[in-house]
Amino acid sequence: MEARAHGEGGRAALAGEALELIAASPRGVLCTLLPEGGEPYGSLVDILTLPDGDAVLFLSGLAEHRKNLDADPRASLLIGPAIGSPDALTQPRATIVGRAERVEDRAEFRDRYMEAHPGAAAYIDFPDFAFYRLRAERVRYIAGFGRMGWIPKDALGAGHG
Repeated sequence: MEARAHGEGGRAALAGEALELIAASPRGVLCTLLPEGGEPYGSLVDILTLPDGDAVLFLSGLAEHRKNLDADPRASLLIGPAIGSPDALTQPRATIVGRAERVEDRAEFRDRYMEAHPGAAAYIDFPDFAFYRLRAERVRYIAGFGRMGWIPKDALGAGHG
């Protein structure tokens, strides 16, 4: 049943569309797991997207979602540009599922993050902030009614380029 849900062009077409949507998105809803009890916790975050479907986050040590990631790196990131529209459920959206890793070299993403989020200049050098890379293990992409599918990491690479 899932294979038919991919619709026109199959998984490769969905992967390409998902990567385009992810690449065009400056923010999303990060879902982490609370250390006590494991309940999901969602929060709005700015993101820097990478060509392979991964996302980079710049998180404060004071943020609940960072504390959660430090305790358990499993996370998902919902990207839904039309989330505020009246017909949001018929519009494309993607959820990146993976694990977040702290990026030790702040210089690796600093300039690209600043380009994507100029407002970060006010806090980019604060020592309690750190970059985290959410490594996409798979993506759930919903293109619209009846066109959807799970896209594994290897298919994301095939959908790009």
